[in-house]
Amino acid sequence: MSAPAFGNPDQALIHRFVQSGLVALPIDSNPMAQALGSTLLRVDRERGEVDIGFEPADLFIQGTGVLQGGAVTAMLDFAMAFATLASLPPQASCATVNLNTSFLRPAPQGRYIATGTVDRCGKAMAFSQARLVRADTGQLVATASSSLAVLASASPAVS
Repeated sequence: MSAPAFGNPDQALIHRFVQSGLVALPIDSNPMAQALGSTLLRVDRERGEVDIGFEPADLFIQGTGVLQGGAVTAMLDFAMAFATLASLPPQASCATVNLNTSFLRPAPQGRYIATGTVDRCGKAMAFSQARLVRADTGQLVATASSSLAVLASASPAVS
């Protein structure tokens, strides 16, 4: 049996995580995920759920000493995209079309867990949501929802 062809590097990382049985895998498939100190913690393909741990570096701290909103949004976006990728066949990919974030409280520097869940995944669109909590207290910091375009293949178009 040959190895499946993957739609993008994040899809390949998810497959490696599921096949390995690891309890944590640093996300090395994406420079932004690396900068946010991302670790894949759980993948449930059947339920369309993932947990990703984050420990953002000092460069993401803004003037009031909390994480910049774009970094918080990026963590939620990664969780939703990874949950969607986990629900798709290996050769497929996805792209965020719409993203809505609600900031519930300030996010001090520290470790966070984002849980992404797919609400519905069709042939052309997927709909997902995510929650970001502080790892030390479990306190909910932000939530998000998104619509993602499902891409049948991530291979570039030939012109």
